[in-house]
Amino acid sequence: MRKIRLEQLAPGMRLAQDVVNFSGQVLLYKGNPLQPKDIKNFKAWGIVEIAVAGSSLNASNSLNNNRIDTNLLMEAQNEISNLFRHANLSHPVIAELMRLSTLNKLKQKPGMEDVNVY
Repeated sequence: MRKIRLEQLAPGMRLAQDVVNFSGQVLLYKGNPLQPKDIKNFKAWGIVEIAVAGSSLNASNSLNNNRIDTNLLMEAQNEISNLFRHANLSHPVIAELMRLSTLNKLKQKPGMEDVNVY
């Protein structure tokens, strides 16, 4: 068992511990395989890391499979930042919305169609 950051999670990984929110409510029970909707729910609840089962996890490889062109990423960030110019970017929900919007915009760029948004 090891704890990994939410950005490194992949569908199919199994939980080593129950995932609970700040008030102790169980969001997903130990042993369940992760689904894409579960990862989105964890983000919405502000969960930053979870314990996953297995010692042979290679979550860093899943991040390396996405080759992102930094110029296209900067272009997408500039386009989206204009939309969020009046928003409080220090608020975690707004920051996550901006991050997802930027990745969605990046995914629309040529050659970036396979970028994992979630």
